[in-house]
Amino acid sequence: MASQGEQISSIQSTQLDLPPSCLEFCPIHPSYFLVGTYNLQKNDAPADERELDEEEEQQATTRLQSRSGSILVFNLIEDRFSQIQTEEQPSAILDLRFNPNAGNQDVCAAVSSTSTLALFKLDPTLERPLQAIRTMDMTTMSNGALTADPGTEVLFLALAWHPSKADMVAITTSTGHVYVVDLQGLDGDWEMYPEPAITHSLEAWCVTIAPCIDPEVPSHENAFILHSGGDDSTLRSQTCVVEQESASSPTRYTIDRSLPPSKMRGHDAGVTAILPLPLALGNENLLVTGSYDDNIRLFSISSASPYMPLKTQNLAESNLGGGVWRLKLIDLDDKEAGSGGHEYQWKARILVSCMHAGARVVELLQTVEGEYVFRTLGRFEEHQSMNYGSDFQPGSVERKKLSVVSTSFYDKLMCLWELEL
Repeated sequence: MASQGEQISSIQSTQLDLPPSCLEFCPIHPSYFLVGTYNLQKNDAPADERELDEEEEQQATTRLQSRSGSILVFNLIEDRFSQIQTEEQPSAILDLRFNPNAGNQDVCAAVSSTSTLALFKLDPTLERPLQAIRTMDMTTMSNGALTADPGTEVLFLALAWHPSKADMVAITTSTGHVYVVDLQGLDGDWEMYPEPAITHSLEAWCVTIAPCIDPEVPSHENAFILHSGGDDSTLRSQTCVVEQESASSPTRYTIDRSLPPSKMRGHDAGVTAILPLPLALGNENLLVTGSYDDNIRLFSISSASPYMPLKTQNLAESNLGGGVWRLKLIDLDDKEAGSGGHEYQWKARILVSCMHAGARVVELLQTVEGEYVFRTLGRFEEHQSMNYGSDFQPGSVERKKLSVVSTSFYDKLMCLWELEL
């Protein structure tokens, strides 16, 4: 196991009313953050509040159950957070993400246990700053092409925004599929493309959208790569090309998936988190992944030809003592690139939600000799159950003091803590 790092204590903590499943700060209103909650109705819940093992969690995900949830709005000012709004939801919130694109960074998407996608806008000038834009379910978005079979259910598990198309997202499901959704200006008629872009044999836990790395791909400027992780222990990738339809077409785009998909093994359990590193490396991408097997890993993804599957190589890994559920890039330093006496060519710092092991701040660097190294800088371990949601306050890196809010599921604990950078 890697170096344990500095032990961190909380500045503030509180117990929420419902179990928190996800958390994110607003990039353009950095004192505000949202928490999504997941409530399994009491008549379906285990008699005790013990943590479920991996097999039980899979069973709980797939059987028909009654769930509700909420989205909580908090304000963090001068090292104190306070709750300012509760938006009750008819189903559990599994993931929420703010739009990364300029001009839309106050828009948040959330996915739920009843296969719905909802958009919200955060406006701090309002008495209730979080305002619903609209909500649509899978059947409506797919014009009836996608429905759950009788006696079954489909949960939306995770989502990712396109990094440059502000009205496109990818969504993963409990049935192992990854779908692309065109939001048509955010307030238009949303369209979920009924053919899955990627299919896993078990639950698809995570997804990310990365720029296309191969300039030889046809319509390269309109192409992107989907990376997804599943409970089948695989990382899968698919290059997609967005093609504009004619004005008379009922759809704005088609998604060309004719280029070959890639399936990569190298994890000993389900793949639960993916983080592309924004480094300019030609036809190569670096992906950091997390898994139920307690390891954080760095992979190289490269393209020899657009008509061949992507090549992958495991460059480094480190055991963090708990399942790696979520990864959030804190900062990336590649400006000096080995000059000025630095011991590295580039260095990244990452906030990691480590399930039963709490939260970690991890450093990943490439030495001047070319070796890739993980190192734990700090660990927060006051959570007594699964740490699924963690995020840091935008702007705190510049103050050289990382302000982090992290949550744990069964004990419903939310904590504020800091790490000197």
